[in-house]
Amino acid sequence: MIMRPAQILEPAGLSISQSPVIIKCGDYTYWSYTPSTNDLVLVVVAFDSNNQEVKRWEVPGYRYTLDIGIDNQNRTVVFYMWQKAPNYPNGSYPVSLTWDELRIN
Repeated sequence: MIMRPAQILEPAGLSISQSPVIIKCGDYTYWSYTPSTNDLVLVVVAFDSNNQEVKRWEVPGYRYTLDIGIDNQNRTVVFYMWQKAPNYPNGSYPVSLTWDELRIN
């Protein structure tokens, strides 16, 4: 389920995306971040029901999440990113992670 959070979680060294949309799946919420250093890295962080970080994924070459979508047919979560390496053009670049890749257990 895609939703807007009631409370913003921001781990040290990470900045929340421009569009704070999160994914809720079971006991976990998945958040999209960019490093505070503005490095070109999409950081996805899963939190448990106590707001404790349980897992983190990094996808180099992108930063600034515009939106998040779910593709049920292909079983992926799609992060639409504002910038992409190497020449930093602005746009909407889809980055997909499969449900299996985002699995906690």
